[in-house]
Amino acid sequence: MQATKPQALATPHETAPGGSIHRIQPSRWLVPVNFRELWRQRELMRFFVLRDLKSRYRQTYLGPVWGIVRPLLTIVVFAAIFGGLAGISPDKSFHGPYALWVTPGVVAFSYVSAALNATSTSLASNTHLITKVYFPRLYVPISTAVTPIFDFLLGLFVVLGLFIYFRQVPSWHIVFLPAFMVLAALVCIGFGIWLSAFTGRYRDMMFAVPFILQIWQYATPVIYPLYLVPQRYHLHLLVELNPFTAVVSGFRWALLGTPFGSLWMLASSMGIGVAATFSGLYVFRRAERFMVDTL
Repeated sequence: MQATKPQALATPHETAPGGSIHRIQPSRWLVPVNFRELWRQRELMRFFVLRDLKSRYRQTYLGPVWGIVRPLLTIVVFAAIFGGLAGISPDKSFHGPYALWVTPGVVAFSYVSAALNATSTSLASNTHLITKVYFPRLYVPISTAVTPIFDFLLGLFVVLGLFIYFRQVPSWHIVFLPAFMVLAALVCIGFGIWLSAFTGRYRDMMFAVPFILQIWQYATPVIYPLYLVPQRYHLHLLVELNPFTAVVSGFRWALLGTPFGSLWMLASSMGIGVAATFSGLYVFRRAERFMVDTL
């Protein structure tokens, strides 16, 4: 009887079925993100988005209708307080009610607020998964920032309903609306990666983010037009440097046809979004070294 050769035991550096070797080791500050690994496990992105969508409105009576009710109630409150009591008027080039004028800004910043609030707690919400299974952790904050796009699409029904109610017609610029949605997602993903990296170690950020977003909303021309910002103390320049100013102005330009503003404002928003994303990738990689221990 011929003796069989004993098989070697598997090691942590065992060759994968595809022929490549995958080593799990602490990341270094200057080591770039492994985009090949992200692409190879891209199905995780779909899994996380679908999971978040299913759990978002679980055990609720209205379900996804909340994506329409919340921005609608916000528009009613803003129109009553700021358009009625405060007497804030829209852009001079817009001949319509304040409620319709404020709607694109409310819908745009609703996505921003939901995305940044969710990404700030994304790592803490997935502790049970991160500490047990290895996968590209970047998919956690990125998918969390992408999921609120579903609520944004539902918010467009509010925009459509108000156009019908006030007998207005959207501008032909609406074809450019997806481009500004991509810009909003880029900025949110960039800042979201930063927030998730910090809240992974410092839980104080989870309490500070809602307060910061509340201030950020008033620093963005959502409820007031840009021309009302005074020139003194360079306040107008600071508002234009706000990356979400270009997003809100772009939504109004695409839906209502109001003047967009300067191209410099758009370029600065794109530059801040790209810079925040790439710098956030390195900060997140640095935080990965201690992520399992601190969560």
